[in-house]
Amino acid sequence: MTLRTNLAPITMAVSAALLTLANAQAQTTQAAQTGQAAQDPNTVVVTGYRYAIEKSLDQKRDSNSIIEVVTAEDIGKFPDKNVADALQRVPGVIIDRSGGEGKNVSVRGLSSELTLTQLNGNYIATAESNGDPTRSFNYMLMPSNMLSSAELFKSPEARIDEGGIGGTVILHTRRPLDVKSGSGFVSAEGTWADTTKKTDGQFAGQYAWHDESNRFGVLVGLTSQKRTTRTMGASTENWQWYGDDYKGHPATDVNGKESNLDSYWWGQSGFHDQNGKYYTNFMMPTSVNLNVKNEERERKGGQMTLQFKPVRNLTLTANYFRFDLKQNSQTNILKIPEWNLARYDGDGNWPGGRMLDGLTFDPSKTIVTGAQYSAHPGKTYYCSEAQAAAGGQQPGGWGPDDCTIPTPQITGSYNREKALSQTADFEADWHGQSLDATFKLGRTWASGGPEMQMTMPIKPRMQNADGSWTLGNTASAWNTVGTPTMTFSPQLMDNLAKGIGEIDLGSTSSSWTKNSTQQKYGQADFTWHTDTSWLDSLNFGAKYRDGGTHRATGNNYWVCKGADPSNYDMRFQNGCDPTANKFQPQFLNSGSLGNLVGGISASAFPAINYPAYISYLNQTYGGMQTRNEDNFVYNVSEKISAAYVQGNIKMDRLRGNVGLRFVKTKQHADSTDQVDYYNDYFFNGANGSPAPCQAGGAPAVGAPAGSGCTSGFTRLPESLSHTSSFVVSSLDRTYNDVLPSLNLAYDLNQDLVLRAAASKVVARPSYGDIASPGGLQYFSQEYVNDRRLIGGGDKQGWFGAGSNKQLEPYKANQFDVGVEWYFHRGSVLGLDYFRKNVSNFSVPVVRDVTMDVAGKSVVVQSYSTTAGGRNGVSQGVELYAQHTLSNGLGFQFNYTYNKTNQAAITLGDGTEIGKSPLVGSAKNQANLTVFYETADFLARASYNRRGVVVDGLVNGLNVYEEPYSQIDLNVAYNITKELSLTASVLNLTKQETRSHLGDDTKDRFYSNGYAGRVAYFGLNYKF
Repeated sequence: MTLRTNLAPITMAVSAALLTLANAQAQTTQAAQTGQAAQDPNTVVVTGYRYAIEKSLDQKRDSNSIIEVVTAEDIGKFPDKNVADALQRVPGVIIDRSGGEGKNVSVRGLSSELTLTQLNGNYIATAESNGDPTRSFNYMLMPSNMLSSAELFKSPEARIDEGGIGGTVILHTRRPLDVKSGSGFVSAEGTWADTTKKTDGQFAGQYAWHDESNRFGVLVGLTSQKRTTRTMGASTENWQWYGDDYKGHPATDVNGKESNLDSYWWGQSGFHDQNGKYYTNFMMPTSVNLNVKNEERERKGGQMTLQFKPVRNLTLTANYFRFDLKQNSQTNILKIPEWNLARYDGDGNWPGGRMLDGLTFDPSKTIVTGAQYSAHPGKTYYCSEAQAAAGGQQPGGWGPDDCTIPTPQITGSYNREKALSQTADFEADWHGQSLDATFKLGRTWASGGPEMQMTMPIKPRMQNADGSWTLGNTASAWNTVGTPTMTFSPQLMDNLAKGIGEIDLGSTSSSWTKNSTQQKYGQADFTWHTDTSWLDSLNFGAKYRDGGTHRATGNNYWVCKGADPSNYDMRFQNGCDPTANKFQPQFLNSGSLGNLVGGISASAFPAINYPAYISYLNQTYGGMQTRNEDNFVYNVSEKISAAYVQGNIKMDRLRGNVGLRFVKTKQHADSTDQVDYYNDYFFNGANGSPAPCQAGGAPAVGAPAGSGCTSGFTRLPESLSHTSSFVVSSLDRTYNDVLPSLNLAYDLNQDLVLRAAASKVVARPSYGDIASPGGLQYFSQEYVNDRRLIGGGDKQGWFGAGSNKQLEPYKANQFDVGVEWYFHRGSVLGLDYFRKNVSNFSVPVVRDVTMDVAGKSVVVQSYSTTAGGRNGVSQGVELYAQHTLSNGLGFQFNYTYNKTNQAAITLGDGTEIGKSPLVGSAKNQANLTVFYETADFLARASYNRRGVVVDGLVNGLNVYEEPYSQIDLNVAYNITKELSLTASVLNLTKQETRSHLGDDTKDRFYSNGYAGRVAYFGLNYKF
């Protein structure tokens, strides 16, 4: 095996650390030789942060397995504001963020879906506030001040539940009989961000009591946190290859090699600009977007724990936990799609180049990095086929996008969402002379989803009563080099304020996803303490789990006056109100969005005022209706039986455990798959062409009832243009797994520990991969021709996406070996090597497939699904060090190098269709924390850097998250022994995230984001 990486910066840091460690070891040795005190000179009473990291290190050293531990500094004082943020500081962990907060945890190069999170040793149900259910725990639900510690098991034990191929995180809460009676804390904190310029309050408290005999106790905890977040970023959509001969010149990367890009412009042509220049053989996104998301988060947590010891050796414990998360958000988006391009060489408008002024390229001339559009003063533009014919132009393709600038499309969404997770359990813990027994029953359940979601787009143009068009914008340009930028004509905001705009009713809609997850469990665990010289104890037990998830979709809508509220076809945007597309200035904020402090740049940022628009809808059409879609759901249920035996070894120098876990999984999944036929879009007039709307925006004469008006053409009602059918597909299977595990620790001497571990691990496929509803769409040529008039890029034929119900469980064999040098109390220098041979994992794929639809064999183009990966390898090394000097200055450092291979992607019949890296892996990661602590003061600076992260496929290319680093500062001052003042600054240097498509260049921009610099300040009182 060969591991290669540029270690120069790491080498310098480690060399400095080793010099410090060597000096500290020499000082310690000298003190041990000269000091004759009865007490061990290495024994120092410490508190605060140093106490927390030394206690964590003690647990790591004493453990038989390979683990990492994060311990609270004091009651109510976890090291970081978010549990995921705290975990990212240990070796091998990277996190996903949402609004600057840690949301999901990935371990050692594997997806966050392969990290199992438990609360006090059992699964905790999680829910998304608007999205598909996932096996990955949403750490934004969990207030960190409720925890006493968090353990990350990197090597499994037979007694621990299966499911964490990456690792298993066990979150621990306090119990009343384990703490002093009458103890607790209250805290108040404020938070501020440079993106919002707003301060929010956060409050928490916990109280524990037990009687004098320590037989009955109660612990209650409450937390309430509010935070306003504002994130800014840019993104691209659907990169396509343009060329005149796809066989002779397929898509190529920047090095001239054939690319894996699988998205080609269906017209197989390049295109012109207005100046006659011709462009061909390049990649370009179909849309570039800027977005600003404002979100109000309210997180509440509650805990009640009761304990009772009826006799000395029996403890009964009952827990109830509740975690609420409410998220109300408004996202404002500016989009510049390809609407002003004349892309199809068969149309009459193709040679003129529509409104394009030019494109800018990367150095290879194969990637478009910018585009410019404008209406040239004095030039004649044609807005319809009739005008073009009168002007002597060839027919085909003529419409409003040939004479107006319909960008920026001003759009976004408005969401009111919530998620709730609850857990209740009962435990009986009995300790005998040689046999201990623990029995536990519990239930965990969670639900999430919006109560409202709304999106509405506006184009800056207006059709006049005589059919002509008034332009609200005369120029649009985008550029993705450096900070993504958009530039518009200076008159844009003034023209919008005058009412020059149109609402795109065809894209005015609502769609949301709700989900619920639950599990009931019962388990019995036994420990037999032996008297043998080598077997310290024997663990054995059994567990039964019965749970699953349900996902449903729906939407909100308003019907026209006088219509039946339950009649979804009578939605206001469906044609029953000819004035519904009329734009009003009150639908926008009064001015351009300001305070764009990072991530993006725009000469103007008009933004929809969704509360004002929704208020208008309520006043005009009456109350909002809610519709649950019965035909777009999925369910997964799992009944899991497990039994295990584990021997715990303890000899003079050797300790560890060896175990075997047997698991039986009975799995059911079903989904409602949808087949859509898009047969037509516009109503045709007597000449067979799409009929223009009447003056004032009314549908053409003779159009069917319910017709509407979109971009100047008469749109057919959905009941005539689109039909759907549904079919239920399901999966029922049972599979068994035998999972051996071995963990060994050998004390080479009193300071040096050698570790080794080997195990077989398994995890079940993600819910969506095996159960997400499938969808097939058929686009007729008539529909495609109509959509092309208003910028649509649909292609004739069948397309679709769906889950893979034959996807096998994830399986891996993993190995670890490491050495740890504990040269001083609370100090360590260690090195671990790990390897995971992943035999099964999932990979998103897009390919043409042959399917049977209604008894006919059809080719479904670009079918998106999930395939199985085979023989993936994630291997690497973890280097870590920790030390505190006698003056209170200390540091923590770790570096992880993770290498993954290109694993084979295979279909269910064994056909290999390609290769892919393991999704979620980062090659390099480093953490450095430097702190200074006295009895009353703590200052801590933390630096975290992760390298490139490989994500899933988009348009046939992997998404690569570019390296990201962040510096956080924390200070605390103990005003009294009980009262402390705290302050923190997160993302001090205002770093942004950025990602690109493909590994050949960074110029193929995919997305970026800035979540802001965040400051916290508060008081904590313990008693």
